[in-house]
Amino acid sequence: MTARSSQRGLSPASDFICPLVRAARFVGALVVASAPGLGDSLSDLARLDGAPGDEVRLIQYIRNRVGGVHRTGGNGSLVTTFGSGSPRTLLVAGVDEPGYAVSGVHEEGYLHIRPLADSPLATSLENYFLGQHVRVSTRTGTILRGVVSAPSVHFASGSRFRSPNAPNALFVDIGARDRLEVAAAGVAVLDRVTLHKESTFLVDGWLSAPWISSRAGAAILLSLARSLERAPFSGSVALAFVTQQYSHNAGFSRVLPSVDADQVVLLAPNGGSRSSISAVSGGDSDLVAEVSELAKRTALRLDRDPPQTLSFGPFGTRRPWKAGQRIAVLKPATRNRATPAEAVRPEELDRLSHLLGLLVGLDRRDPEPMPPSSVASEPIAPQLRAAERGGTLEGSLRHLVETPGVSGDESRVRELLAKLLPEANPPSYSIRKDDKGNLIARLGNGAKPSAAFMAHMDEIGFEVRLITSRGLVSVDSRGGGTPSLLAWQPVAVHGSYGTRSALMTRAGNLDFGGSTSDETRSTGVQEGDSVTVPKRYRKLLGSRVSARSLDDRLGCAVLLQAIRRLVRRARSAPGAIEFVFTVEEETGLTGARHFARSATPARVYPVDTFVTSDSPVESPDFAYAALGAGPVLRALDESGMTPRSAIARVTALAKRHGIPLQSGATAGGNDGSVFRSLNTVNIPIGFPLRYAHSPVETADLRDAEAAVDLIELLALEELRKR
Repeated sequence: MTARSSQRGLSPASDFICPLVRAARFVGALVVASAPGLGDSLSDLARLDGAPGDEVRLIQYIRNRVGGVHRTGGNGSLVTTFGSGSPRTLLVAGVDEPGYAVSGVHEEGYLHIRPLADSPLATSLENYFLGQHVRVSTRTGTILRGVVSAPSVHFASGSRFRSPNAPNALFVDIGARDRLEVAAAGVAVLDRVTLHKESTFLVDGWLSAPWISSRAGAAILLSLARSLERAPFSGSVALAFVTQQYSHNAGFSRVLPSVDADQVVLLAPNGGSRSSISAVSGGDSDLVAEVSELAKRTALRLDRDPPQTLSFGPFGTRRPWKAGQRIAVLKPATRNRATPAEAVRPEELDRLSHLLGLLVGLDRRDPEPMPPSSVASEPIAPQLRAAERGGTLEGSLRHLVETPGVSGDESRVRELLAKLLPEANPPSYSIRKDDKGNLIARLGNGAKPSAAFMAHMDEIGFEVRLITSRGLVSVDSRGGGTPSLLAWQPVAVHGSYGTRSALMTRAGNLDFGGSTSDETRSTGVQEGDSVTVPKRYRKLLGSRVSARSLDDRLGCAVLLQAIRRLVRRARSAPGAIEFVFTVEEETGLTGARHFARSATPARVYPVDTFVTSDSPVESPDFAYAALGAGPVLRALDESGMTPRSAIARVTALAKRHGIPLQSGATAGGNDGSVFRSLNTVNIPIGFPLRYAHSPVETADLRDAEAAVDLIELLALEELRKR
């Protein structure tokens, strides 16, 4: 569905090629397949969910790989010891990530959440979670998918549930309709909420994932542990993998007095542009000097930062370390620190592991590969398993939403639709592409189609405008979106070379990991390439689904399913109809305008979203249509209105056949509004959509299935006409 936006010229259309091959290449470009070793364990750790107080998956992963003599503390921290005697060294790394805890459940099924992170990060978490896909970890170990509600660009948004004392409240939508469905799904207060995490390789060896520096220290210690098992070293070494690093260093403060150590190195997250070492305020700096000298011997550039103050909370011990204990803080180099777009270099982490080995007198040899990853066996709720494929509406929808098609660059979607459509069977059924790029399926035997059913193939996104000398990429918006919802998130760049991964920064630039124009261009990116969020179809509870570009790939899937039902009956039909999959709707209804210049059907039925206020962040006073209550006759929007007689006719047809149907007014425009013929009546049919033009658009498949039933009936009426 279009918001107010500008038009754009046509991009060259390509021949129809196998779209599933391209889709496979696209998905493959976003899957991390790191080599065995530190990078492999880092990638695994970065994908595991573990907000403070819910680190069990991470600790179990580490326990299965670390070796040594284990013991686990009451708050879940794991300490493993190698060797004996002096010197006694303690190396500590946190494992948790910033996240939220469920603080309440609203009667309409939304989850209220409370941040789990120390200030000042806690105050910025809302910006990183708003409009994003999340995972809810329940106390039984099940993980549910959800989305954080986002305001639609079509409305002047104001939360219905927000209290004066919580102006920045967030709401998680897991697809539940009420509190009972939330409870039935096993979700309760205190369950944890974390961002969905994608691992992304950038140029120059950078590996990115949300809060990846929070797991970098654990990856370093895992690498060191393998060396400690195979080579001699001095004294005893304790490796501590601690919980609650984002909750006033609670795990660290409990481990310190429980391990008898002469020297302690804390591997902390959120480092600077280079790895650094610093003393702790009020502590001895001898260890800092020693580590700095070791770094010089290994040709490792290690900055010396001013002494660091560690927070142990309002009720914690001010100085939990012992008198005379040498203590230092080591921070690995981090790109885009303290954001979901963090990146670290596994090669740099490996050097830091080597450095710590020198500190404990390790005669390091190359460690053997780690055991195979067990991350894939993480328990997932049954309703999250892959949707059925083939000729079903949901199977088609999955393919469509996972195929990129920014406005003006819809060729991949068009190619996919051409593949999914039933094979042409002239003269009663034919498929053509017009010179604007619209895909048109004609059914029936009449000389002139009496009706056109329309859905648009394009989606909002970005276009590469400029590659700077520093290697950053400037992008322009394509369609009406909210760039801030993509800030510090992974994106996918699509060009003639295929698909490449990048990060969207706060300034609206793309970061490929390079520091020069040549490094960035080496990825294949060039001016004019289109940019989307990573394309993923996600099931929520029941029949609810979420994905970027449900607007209007769900409309395309509805028309596709209707065509499949109608092809046989069209063979003997005296009338004719057309199904039109249009281009560039989001940037000015351009494809529909082109079609309308040569077509004058008596009726047009644009099938698009009905941007609904059925959301906790919108007022229900306008554009309210409930998800799951049926499709909507979009009788009034900013581009026009439908005659009452047409509304009454369609409503009566739906009622006779028991099809649920809503009607209402909403914002934005639709493809049918461009028909200016006096004989053409525009009858938009929508499906209720939450969080329009965000990365987490959410709909109910029951509404789409009912829309297929309604369109089938309307099409049969038209086909019977001579």
